[in-house]
Amino acid sequence: MDYLQPQGFLGTGASLLADLTLMAYILLIVPGMIAGFVFARRGQHRPLHKYTMITITVANWLLIIFLMVAAYRFDVSSNIGSQPGNARYLMPTIHGILGFPAQLLATYVIYRMLREDTQVAAAKKCGETGQQLSKYWFKSAKVVMRVTIVLWLLTALLGVFNYLVRYDVLPAFGSGSDVPVVTAEPAATTEPSVTEEPAATIEPAATVEADDDEDDNDNSGSDNSNDNNDDDDDSSGSGSGEVVPAATQEAGS
Repeated sequence: MDYLQPQGFLGTGASLLADLTLMAYILLIVPGMIAGFVFARRGQHRPLHKYTMITITVANWLLIIFLMVAAYRFDVSSNIGSQPGNARYLMPTIHGILGFPAQLLATYVIYRMLREDTQVAAAKKCGETGQQLSKYWFKSAKVVMRVTIVLWLLTALLGVFNYLVRYDVLPAFGSGSDVPVVTAEPAATTEPSVTEEPAATIEPAATVEADDDEDDNDNSGSDNSNDNNDDDDDSSGSGSGEVVPAATQEAGS
């Protein structure tokens, strides 16, 4: 995508502009904020604190307009509604919520400083001196500047953290989809069908034994017939003269 081209030099997959912005905040803007606070504490409001505030505020506006707003519209605005807990989209939103008021306060401080300088210079030309000039002073400047520096530093810290999360240097919390993934239940396993036991096979009778039995029956039959014949002979040879009934003969055979 054109927004991510050309590639940066930090090896995170960010664009060159994003890498330069990160380095500018770490090496220039945050140290400049701290330096401006030190100048104000030391009473060096003109010209050190004044020019430091102007430089930081203008640089911040340029970065906000040409980088941060573009990045937010490119990726965050279309996803923050559906994934509000995703750090990739939540952190830039918090960064903007804190950073925009800080930038407005800084702009207001600069406006009041420039206006004060203009009014005091005009009053001096009119001959006003001392306490007469106090009515042009920005009397609540100390409170406003302290709130501004705190919001600025928090915003800068969130900006660095946002860079690390956005380009996967740090793991993002809540990066998963809010919609739970429905896992498919495993298909019900069919119970194995009961296999029918094979039918008992009738073993064939041993042929040799059958032949032996038949031979024995034949021999016993022949013996019985011989015995019957002998009995017939005996009965016929007896002098009783009785006739053997046919039923008895058949039973003997």
